[in-house]
Amino acid sequence: MEKLFEGFPNLHPLVVHFPIVLLLLALFGQVVALGYRRYRRELNILTFVLLLLGTLWAFAAIQTSSHISGDADADAFEVFDIHQRYAWISFWLAGVTTVVRLITLRWSAVLWTNYLILLLLIGLSVTLFITGHHGARLVYQYGVGPKSNGILMK
Repeated sequence: MEKLFEGFPNLHPLVVHFPIVLLLLALFGQVVALGYRRYRRELNILTFVLLLLGTLWAFAAIQTSSHISGDADADAFEVFDIHQRYAWISFWLAGVTTVVRLITLRWSAVLWTNYLILLLLIGLSVTLFITGHHGARLVYQYGVGPKSNGILMK
């Protein structure tokens, strides 16, 4: 898979922002669904669709990330590993939340499930922010990524 994206060093920044928006919109949709009883079912379906698309697109974003080697310093490797770890945590948390949302669409009368989804989405948002923070550190502190320093495949 790494060789497939070797010629596209800027592909990851182009792909990664779309799932972030979708997953954060899912959080917003869930908050709105808790406030509007009349449209709760429709908003829960919207939240599920946003979660599903965001999760699938997040997997694509993870697959397009380059690996650091060569002239990058040891700190950049450490930050990259943290960035990757939180990206995978975000992906799995999004996947679990998507499955829970799908299951709870059948139990729309059970209100506590909506709060469970909200808590999972808040946790997902936190891991997304941490992932993004470390991604920004790679770009702006270590010059990895669009600046093309230290982007070599292992």
